[in-house]
Amino acid sequence: MPQIDSHSQITLQLNGVEQIVRANLNLAELLILCDLPTQSVAIVVNDSVVPRSRWMHAVCQADDNITVFSAVAGG
Repeated sequence: MPQIDSHSQITLQLNGVEQIVRANLNLAELLILCDLPTQSVAIVVNDSVVPRSRWMHAVCQADDNITVFSAVAGG
């Protein structure tokens, strides 16, 4: 992960692992930064599913608990 100025960073949980990321990072950017897939996944932030249409607008906040799930079809 790239170096981040300590004055513009936040700590959050991503898939159960503490991460330090830059402030004002949106969910789409977070996936790319952490080398996670951007297709066929669902994102849950603090127990709420965030629709893909909101990923560019949903800004990560300090202490967020973010889980990225692989979407699996089936029944």
